[in-house]
Amino acid sequence: MTKLRLLLPVLVLILYSCNPKKINIVLPDPEARSVFGSDKLAETLAQQGYKCYTYIDSNPTTKGPMIYIETASVSPDTLPSEGYSIQKTGRGIEIKGNDATGTLYGCLELSDRIKEAGKLPRVIKVTDKPSMVLRGAAIGLQKPELLPGRHVYEYPVTPENFPWFYDRDLWTRYLDLLVENRMNSLYIWNGHPFASLVKLEDYPYAVEVDEATFEKNREMFAFITEEADKRGIWVIQMFYNIIVSQPFAEHNNLATQQRSRGIIPVISDYTRKSVAAFIENYPNVGLMV
Repeated sequence: MTKLRLLLPVLVLILYSCNPKKINIVLPDPEARSVFGSDKLAETLAQQGYKCYTYIDSNPTTKGPMIYIETASVSPDTLPSEGYSIQKTGRGIEIKGNDATGTLYGCLELSDRIKEAGKLPRVIKVTDKPSMVLRGAAIGLQKPELLPGRHVYEYPVTPENFPWFYDRDLWTRYLDLLVENRMNSLYIWNGHPFASLVKLEDYPYAVEVDEATFEKNREMFAFITEEADKRGIWVIQMFYNIIVSQPFAEHNNLATQQRSRGIIPVISDYTRKSVAAFIENYPNVGLMV
């Protein structure tokens, strides 16, 4: 009987440790960045032994410990762009962002603190924001050597030239790295990307990749920009307006690039329509000349 009494606290402790701690994560609006942030938060909590339940509810009546995540525009003086606050209130821990990216960053900040402490904080009151407006990295769809028959900056986007561009797992890991470091922009560098990404009715001959590669490029660019947007990352495509595609140049008996040439109507029209088609096909992507 004495042994049983001694074992009872041990059994209770074992049963308690086998029973995961429950936590409810509540979002009033399933916006992509809030959902991404809540998923990352739930993943971290699960690693620390919590059982997470996620609800979409603007007026939660859920009982038990709760993390409430919301985006609520407030005065920039109170919470600047991409800013967030995390605090313990009567209904649990509240994460509030002044915009979707701020909400995402609030989720990631709480996730980082849970990883460091191994548990949810008992007390927390944090308000923060990034110091710089644009924070990003550049990736070159370029090579350290010239392609045969090509000049500088002339690199069609193909699996032969850039096999890594088509690796979705690599892109996912890289974009995760960027958002972990709170970067909000990604600059893709290529001299003339349009001939690998858009088709023009007036210049069908300008495309410089085959049909199968063109479709792969469209799918990959859509994937990259969609995944980047979930992480609050703005993709910006760089190009040089002095460069045209090789098929376009050959068809019109022109050089692919010539810094000293003046305005040529056919090049001006081609470039303008290329930019318009790019914006139409990839409306969330920026362009940088």
